[in-house]
Amino acid sequence: MCGIVAYVGAEKAGPILFDTLKRLEYRGYDSAGIAMRSNGDLLVLKSAGRISELEKAYLTQGSPGDCMGIGHTRWATHGRPSDDNAHPHTSGDIAIVHNGIIENYLELRERLFDLGYRFSSETDSEVLAHLINHHFRGDLAEAVSEAISEVEGSYALAVLSSRSSAVVCARKDSPLVIGVGLGCNYVASDVPALLPYTREVVRLRDGELAIIHRGQLEIKDLSGRPVAYLMEHIDWDVDAAEKGGYSHFMLKEIHEQPRALQETMAGRISEIGGDVMIDLGFSDDEVRKIQRVCIVACGTSYHAGLLARYLFLRAAGLPVDVEVASEFQHQQMRPETLLVAISQSGETADTLQALKKASPCGIRCIAITNVVGSTVTNLVDGTIYTRCGPEIGVAATKTFTSQLAALILLGIRLGRARGHISPDKARKMLVEFSRLPGFVQEVLDEREKIREIAEQYAGSSTYFFIGRDYLYPIALEGALKMKEIAYIPAEGYAGGELKHGPLALITDGTPVVALATCGKKIQSNIKEVRARGAELIAIVERGDPNIGKVASTVIELPPAMPILSAVLCTVTLQLLSYYTALKLGREIDKPRNLAKSVTVE
Repeated sequence: MCGIVAYVGAEKAGPILFDTLKRLEYRGYDSAGIAMRSNGDLLVLKSAGRISELEKAYLTQGSPGDCMGIGHTRWATHGRPSDDNAHPHTSGDIAIVHNGIIENYLELRERLFDLGYRFSSETDSEVLAHLINHHFRGDLAEAVSEAISEVEGSYALAVLSSRSSAVVCARKDSPLVIGVGLGCNYVASDVPALLPYTREVVRLRDGELAIIHRGQLEIKDLSGRPVAYLMEHIDWDVDAAEKGGYSHFMLKEIHEQPRALQETMAGRISEIGGDVMIDLGFSDDEVRKIQRVCIVACGTSYHAGLLARYLFLRAAGLPVDVEVASEFQHQQMRPETLLVAISQSGETADTLQALKKASPCGIRCIAITNVVGSTVTNLVDGTIYTRCGPEIGVAATKTFTSQLAALILLGIRLGRARGHISPDKARKMLVEFSRLPGFVQEVLDEREKIREIAEQYAGSSTYFFIGRDYLYPIALEGALKMKEIAYIPAEGYAGGELKHGPLALITDGTPVVALATCGKKIQSNIKEVRARGAELIAIVERGDPNIGKVASTVIELPPAMPILSAVLCTVTLQLLSYYTALKLGREIDKPRNLAKSVTVE
């Protein structure tokens, strides 16, 4: 995710801005920039590429600038990585840095263009700079407040003007932290950037505006009324701060999933129109010619593809083949096939090789990835970025659920283009889909109960996971997580396959996790394993009247439509595996023999 920093104090701003930006590099970025007041004017330096290169250019110019400035690292969403698309964006004597998505930016852009404003970037963020300039009549905070009242979407915002002695910040659904120093104040997207300078922080809340002077901090609501704020003392070391206070990156990233899902959805859902706004890189006429979909992926991404096999057939009437990328046979490809490559890093060697094999077949290709500008994006017609930010832990968590969200969006997009889903049905799906981040948070709120269950069965020599329909791929994913971070042999099965062999391994005390939120068929499989003495951990919808009678342990989830229930079960299994590994003292973020991005075949 993008990074924001700002400084108002007695020292030269440039070196502090570059230092704090470097401390946010772990978040990932493709361009960087700073803006400072300098001799009564604005000085802006920005470019695609690394912070270190931009810093060299700054030093070459003699380290210009006064004691007030803002900075940004951008992770591209609207517009490719480029000098023009890099932040800060300017309008007159105003500069802004922005994280988030402005959903109504096209409407605002058109109105501002008619008012005489001209745009130099492809971003939604530049709209904010012009909108604030349009409202600026001497009071920067008032201009920011009036501008964001017209904005739909999410934002963390820092605004600088050569005519104001304050930096003004605002937030909605995107984090922003203010560091309070002695005769100086700082701003950042995350605490690690601030620790060398101060341990006293104020976390800006949604709907709040901060006016930051050299030695003064004011926080107001959007109507201009003062708001009381809480000062927090941070006693983490830098490593812990990067983890946000969590004991492991994996746990932090599990808890980031509500936000990550919001980022994946942001600006892509039209609930009123009952449609999904994704540029596939080819026309709807070509979508209607598609007869089949082939998905290639590896590991966790392969499990996401398996779920899409059920979804695309129902949502778009398209049969789907899902292949492990290393086993991909390009001879199956015909011109009317759509190839979807799923890769968290965009650099997975087997997946890239599969795309290269398919390229001579003249088919359309789409990538789902988390990394802007990665190799996979150069091999496809269109890319759906999951936009969930860097994932440090080797075991995929938020990237997997964001892939599922991207596939849901793609399935609805294909279904609408092909006329397989009516606007009314799509509208109902999207309305409930938009509630998914809240559902996930409800699951996270039950983490202590899941922890108790994990600790109870942590000494088991093996684990089984069973599911049907959408939940079969999630059973496979749950088994993978238990293997890769807890080192417990685990198997995932379609519930109906138990009697075709695996039941031979079910004995007294064997823990079996039954994903039972979608339909009643799984109940017969539950009875099969209970009859063999298994310890049954059932994951059910809240209020289920039946399964609790036969299960050893029950985990209740919010009621949701089946495809969304698959995401909720995923989060539950992530927590189960994490707490099992924690109990066993495993190296959770860096499991043995594994790497985050597999760039060799």
